[in-house]
Amino acid sequence: MEDTPDVRNWFLKHRGIPVALLNMVLTALAFYAAFAFRLDTTSPWNHHYGRFFLPALGVVVAVRFLTFLAFNLFRGMWRYVSISDLMNIIQAVTLGSGLIAPIVIFALASGEDYSGSVFILDWAFCILFTGGVRFAIRAFRETFSPMRDGGRKVLIVGAGDAGEMLLREMRIHKHLAYRPVGFVDDDPVKRGRDIHGVTVLGGIADLSLIAEREGVDEIVVAVPSATGRQMERILEACKVTQARLRRIPSEEDIIRLTSIRDVDVVDLLSRPPVRLDEDQLRAELSGSRVLITGAGGSIGSEIVRQIAQFAPEHLCLLDWSENSLFFLERELLDGFPELRFTLCVADIKDADRVDQIFTEGNFHHVFHAAAFKHVPLMESNPIEAVKNNIAGTGGLVFCARRHNVKKFVLISSDKAVRPTSVMGATKRGAELLLSSTPRDRTQFLSVRFGNVLGSQGSVIPLFKKQIKAGGPLTVTHPDVVRYFMTIPEAVQLVLQAGVMGRGGEIFLLDMGKQVKIVDLAKKLIALSGFRADEDIKIEFTGLRPGEKLYEELLVEAEGVTKSAHEKIWVLNGETPDPEITARLVSTLLDSAARGDLTSLIRDLRELVPEYRPNNARFQEILGEAVVPERE
Repeated sequence: MEDTPDVRNWFLKHRGIPVALLNMVLTALAFYAAFAFRLDTTSPWNHHYGRFFLPALGVVVAVRFLTFLAFNLFRGMWRYVSISDLMNIIQAVTLGSGLIAPIVIFALASGEDYSGSVFILDWAFCILFTGGVRFAIRAFRETFSPMRDGGRKVLIVGAGDAGEMLLREMRIHKHLAYRPVGFVDDDPVKRGRDIHGVTVLGGIADLSLIAEREGVDEIVVAVPSATGRQMERILEACKVTQARLRRIPSEEDIIRLTSIRDVDVVDLLSRPPVRLDEDQLRAELSGSRVLITGAGGSIGSEIVRQIAQFAPEHLCLLDWSENSLFFLERELLDGFPELRFTLCVADIKDADRVDQIFTEGNFHHVFHAAAFKHVPLMESNPIEAVKNNIAGTGGLVFCARRHNVKKFVLISSDKAVRPTSVMGATKRGAELLLSSTPRDRTQFLSVRFGNVLGSQGSVIPLFKKQIKAGGPLTVTHPDVVRYFMTIPEAVQLVLQAGVMGRGGEIFLLDMGKQVKIVDLAKKLIALSGFRADEDIKIEFTGLRPGEKLYEELLVEAEGVTKSAHEKIWVLNGETPDPEITARLVSTLLDSAARGDLTSLIRDLRELVPEYRPNNARFQEILGEAVVPERE
């Protein structure tokens, strides 16, 4: 027995036929209305030149069919009709009228007295009928189609083009259950005005009152260009509400309801876009062979992504974590199918393995991002910190010189400045190692910056996890502050500094202003729809060994010089003596190899004289007290 035909599927497949028939009926009605209006009669064929009506009607329908077909008016979806569709209708009708008038007047009426105003009226009625039906269907669907019960009441911030587009999407996608209740906008001209029937209820200052009065569930920021300061102001206005704060993407993205995302701390700490010399980057990196150590980490993987855009000849991605490399490989295969790359699971402390990688790679550039970076962990494991951050870096430097690498870039840290932790001291030791290395074969340089938002193991993912668990959020000290920048911004500036460097420099990135961690915690709590110290508690646990209240990018004695890039500075420090540095590093590594902690801490102080441990155990070894924090 044959299956019963699916009428709906047949209609969808052949919907052009009924659409074409309906259009031709509308064009016939328009021509009839033009005759009837012009002759003031409902029976135009009874007029003295009504004998031309039916033949002329045949011409009208035939010509309209061809012009509508030429302008694809039988293919559009009327529920999504737009101004561009209306322009197509006007063009098709105008072209058709331009063909119909001479055919009817000269071919059918043979030049007899025939009212030309009929064709003007027919043009107007045809646009009105064919366009009006389309817009009526869209208006009915957006206005009267049922809204799912229990929809989320939404207040839209921004009554501009983005807000209007967002409102239309909400009206179209009823199944997503958004119920727009109003706009807020600081433009006084827009107050009280309606956009598609939704009123601009007030400004940002009125946001909390409006949200409370309307029972708003979500507040969506429809201002793609909103700065961090503007987002801060909106967040402050939202703090007393229970509404969830969200936003639409950037202006380059197409606005769709599915692209609305939660507001992140990155939005509140947003910084001006980085200006890069892409021509210089492309000239340096295109066609080059590049080694990235720590390639699976937050910074390393972003270096890989950004270099991949400049068409390198080959990338070697080195990391000790096989899982990180596995996921990075999947990403690169999907995002950069033409990229040639090699995955190397290796430990930078394994000298033979590293030398083998350099021998096979024939690298032009090395970006060294592999390092132990967690301050408290390295305080508990100082010997491993020295082995990895100093000995591992030294092995890479040796191989880079041996294999004639053109440029070697070390990813350094603001914790290397006046270090109070083993981690910071080892990063400073790595900087000294590079600065003291002869630059006869390879250009060695370091790039120093602070914390990056969202990196693996950073404070923000920890806070989000704690919020999800209901709190409390743990902060070491109410006055602790840190520099922050986004991972893409940091890497862009690292690459820019890398191509600018000529060897021996320590570059400092403009990190902006320091941010209080407790303020960061409060903002994340607010963004999650809770109240700090009421819904989610904040607990202060005390500074951990090695930690500071604040971080620095340089010490006063060093001084800096502005580079060719507005966000990159160059450190004016003295070049360390190569022989003395080599001797101190060798002594330090001997202590690490023996596992002699006492000697290691003393040797680390010899290499990095400004190292002042904020750790009672190491203070005792050095026989001194920690230098108190500056106010």
